[in-house]
Amino acid sequence: MNVLAYIGCYTDEKKTGIHIFDADTESGDFRPVGCVAGIENAIYLTLNKARTRLYAGLGLPALGAPGTNGAVAAYAIQGDTLQPLNHKPIGVTPPCYVALDPAERALVFAEYTNAVSGVFELDADGRLADTPPVTVTHTGSGPDPKRQEKAHAHCAEVSPDGRHLCICDLGIDRVKVYDFPARALGLKEIPALAIASAGGAGPRHLLFHPNRRTAYLLHELNNTISSFLYTGDAFVHVQTITMLPPDFTEYSKASALKLSADGRRLFGSNRGHDSIAAYDIDPETGKMDLLAISRLAGASPRDFEFMPGEKFVLLGHENSNALMSYAYDRATGRLTPAHGPFALYRPVYVKFGAP
Repeated sequence: MNVLAYIGCYTDEKKTGIHIFDADTESGDFRPVGCVAGIENAIYLTLNKARTRLYAGLGLPALGAPGTNGAVAAYAIQGDTLQPLNHKPIGVTPPCYVALDPAERALVFAEYTNAVSGVFELDADGRLADTPPVTVTHTGSGPDPKRQEKAHAHCAEVSPDGRHLCICDLGIDRVKVYDFPARALGLKEIPALAIASAGGAGPRHLLFHPNRRTAYLLHELNNTISSFLYTGDAFVHVQTITMLPPDFTEYSKASALKLSADGRRLFGSNRGHDSIAAYDIDPETGKMDLLAISRLAGASPRDFEFMPGEKFVLLGHENSNALMSYAYDRATGRLTPAHGPFALYRPVYVKFGAP
């Protein structure tokens, strides 16, 4: 089967932020079929469940300099092309994270540099509504003087029950949680639900399990993953586990967190060690067991995603300026190079669409 893949990239002078590929799920091969030009730094993407709409956090040159031209944009997927629907500015740098709420009535975002996060409402046709976004700005700092000199929002996700907006802030070692249904009145924090990470850990991404009861939190700065039981009223910590081998002492930072289709295996990427760690998980208890750590063929694996069928992974090596596919051995959890490298400027996000 062949499926479309959307690759979000930082941009050079060509300002080509989203690349579209055709990927063969049986061979792991992939080829370019299109792109979206005239945009900057489309570093995070998301799709609706029907795979008819794509949303991006990006920069638009028409809005000014990169420090203030951040926006969210909606596209209609038409064959192997993306047709712009509309966009809305956020007034700061491009968002580093965008996601749809479970009901697909709103788009949430997080912006790193200024720690601005918020919610855009969606119209029935998937366009961004004309109502202004509801936003919140974090303040504070953490013990790492280089990366935690101030707050840095890095992820925004709505809980599966639709009750809570969870914002991971790498700079202050917190996941702050807000009342999502009452957002029209402003984002009200719910302190009892906040997750306090270890000092200097740097929470980056929060991933809810499809069972709606388990959540996994990736920490960028100390390369760990924590698991939690989500009760609707609290995040109960279960376990924190490393993403690196015990004999590795050099610099590394974690980047992306993904689940297998059956929900029984968890994967995290390391930049520095340049690897993917695989864990067997018990979704009912939140327990994780390290299965394998696969060294990769390129530098700085920023984001990755399994092709449908899970025979291969497509991965962006940001610092190698390359897109690669890796064969996945389900029995061992290991990855081995399959196709590539395909030269691509700073690929940082991978998302699969429809056949």
